[in-house]
Amino acid sequence: MPSIQKYCCITCTRRKIKCDKLSPCSSCSKSQSECVYRAPAPSQRHRKRPADEDLLSKISEYEDLLRKNNVEFQPLHNSWIPSPLEEKLLRDFPIEKLKRPGKDVEDEVIEIGSSFSIATSLLIPVRLSGAPQLLELHPEPKHIFKLWQAFAENVNPLTKVIHAPTLQQRILEISWNLENVTRPLEAVMFGVYALAITSIKPSDCIQAFGETRSVLLNRYRSGAAQALIAAKLHSTRDLEVLQAFVLFLLLDPRSELSLTVVATATRIGHKMGLHHTGTDARIPFFEQEMRLRVWWQIMSLESRARRKVLGLTSFLADYGDVRLPLNVNDASLHPAMAHLPASSSHPGATEMLFCLLKYEVLHYVRSHLASTPNLYDLVESASTSPAALARKRAVLTDLERIYETQYLCHCDPRIPLHHIAATVARLTIHRVRLWCAHPRYQPRDGALMSRADTDAVFESSVRLLQLHHEVRATRFSAHLLEHLLARTEVEALVFVVSDLRWRVSGELVRAAWGLVGRMYEGFPQLLQLRDEGGFYGALAELTLEAWEARGREVEVQGEGVPGFIGVLQGMRSVGPGDVPTAVVGGLVLDGGFQFELIHDDPLDWVYWNELSQL
Repeated sequence: MPSIQKYCCITCTRRKIKCDKLSPCSSCSKSQSECVYRAPAPSQRHRKRPADEDLLSKISEYEDLLRKNNVEFQPLHNSWIPSPLEEKLLRDFPIEKLKRPGKDVEDEVIEIGSSFSIATSLLIPVRLSGAPQLLELHPEPKHIFKLWQAFAENVNPLTKVIHAPTLQQRILEISWNLENVTRPLEAVMFGVYALAITSIKPSDCIQAFGETRSVLLNRYRSGAAQALIAAKLHSTRDLEVLQAFVLFLLLDPRSELSLTVVATATRIGHKMGLHHTGTDARIPFFEQEMRLRVWWQIMSLESRARRKVLGLTSFLADYGDVRLPLNVNDASLHPAMAHLPASSSHPGATEMLFCLLKYEVLHYVRSHLASTPNLYDLVESASTSPAALARKRAVLTDLERIYETQYLCHCDPRIPLHHIAATVARLTIHRVRLWCAHPRYQPRDGALMSRADTDAVFESSVRLLQLHHEVRATRFSAHLLEHLLARTEVEALVFVVSDLRWRVSGELVRAAWGLVGRMYEGFPQLLQLRDEGGFYGALAELTLEAWEARGREVEVQGEGVPGFIGVLQGMRSVGPGDVPTAVVGGLVLDGGFQFELIHDDPLDWVYWNELSQL
């Protein structure tokens, strides 16, 4: 029986085909080639010695044992000499202010400090002294493939700024020869690594890569920033560099850094002519289509940044006159193609579904709202005249028609991408409907609203909370969807709880109470009454008041008291303080959660305080 070698023969390695490692191998026997085995040259990349890895692994194991047994010790850390900038950062942002639910203080400091350095290096393009070389920051080739798979499955369907088949081939070819990677491709690769890590659970990161998610994310985010600087981001006209920059911005769309430097991406896009049709007839059709994808993603980020950071409306001139990207799968596009694919005129649900649903709002604003270049400025406008209210309803009707007739009617809810896209689309519709019909934007703060109108607002609020829960349950990248779960979730929750004080029966009321319970279970900070007189305390009192009305109906039906209500009642009796880590009424109080309860914009607490007194 032929012996089996430990590595591939030279011919199979050169031809990049699978070798069965026999002597001779099957491929060489079939082609009648000489089959020679030679040990591969050792990698030139800097790696820890196996002895070091074993030692660090043992130390980590012993530290875990000490923690489990509550033994105090000084953990092993890498030596670190703080710089004056870092000391200023920690002075301005004390550790107790950096602590967020579900995160270790150490991870938070690392994350904040890394963001500070990245912000400095991106806004002022200089190389930081002492920073590791880019080659050292790349993962091993086998890990590159895992990261690409995570990106392709969890991130790319929500972003679509790259052509997956082409990029996959290039990454897999260069991953074994990283010394020769081009600067633009390297920047894209680090963006892929980092976004992939954000979509992987912390426990899976340790199991797959042997390091924590925060460590890997900081490493690849730093690598992405360095690679962009090395690719001359601030003077680039290279589409691939701009693609890498957009991936970097998507690492944390809600961060101050992303919201600030997105203006750089817009400016680069303008200089490249991405916002105008037919800027350069020499550009191949494939590249034109990728330019459109990148541009609309930039416009999506820019529109949000203007409103959230600067409080400004977007200029319609910034959008340009370009069409929307084609509603086609990546397989229908090829770098060598010269014309539109044959399938481009057929409607349906493709890989572009999620992004096109998002871009349709911007396209509608550009096409129909010339006098109000921001949809949310229109639906949240203070005007309560009959004409203004009619215009709001017309906008809502138009958007719902576009979504349903062009996209949602083609969706198959059994397909994960279709399901999350349809969920987000309907979430958008109910969000706009809530804002259009909200008492705050009605004459006399809703005093003249009919029962049918208030029923519609309540139903939209309940549906919003249901859709938010569905978004949280998706397998797609959580942080790319997190910004969707913002202000309206808080407002919908408050409105539902307020209305439950007089709505006591019916299927919608039962569903509403189930959603309120999920919110309290998913966000244990709602059970913290240390902010007596603040939001959490006011919401708790509002919830108990609503339950008093509901309780009478529950007694008649023989239903029990929900666990979170028992906790709130117990806390009311003992007064404000920390919630004990325990199971009270079947409700686990110290469970983790994936999202924070966030509200990007300041809520109108005066309005809600007045509402709670009704």
